[in-house]
Amino acid sequence: MNIFTGVMLIAAGALIVVVGRRTADGRIPRNQFAGIRTKRSMADDASWLTVHRAARPWMTASGAVLALAGAVALAVPSELAGALSAGIGAIITAILALRGTAAGHAALRRR
Repeated sequence: MNIFTGVMLIAAGALIVVVGRRTADGRIPRNQFAGIRTKRSMADDASWLTVHRAARPWMTASGAVLALAGAVALAVPSELAGALSAGIGAIITAILALRGTAAGHAALRRR
């Protein structure tokens, strides 16, 4: 179980980092599938870029934390320790992603 969980968390963490970078760089335009899709971020292209540029460091951190949790889940021999790593990593990832969204919306207000 730890192998599957670890690999999935590493892949998901990498995906978060890649999507965060590509949306901030404008390589992923407004869409209904990837990125921060709130009413305010989806209002127009300028809002989309502003939100994602401000959120980029937070999204990078959230993806890195999730990948690290996956690596820990792979490294520990105990199923319980692997599950705890995955759970704690997921919670921290969610907090960082929400913080990134808040940073993006704050950047919109300053614009």
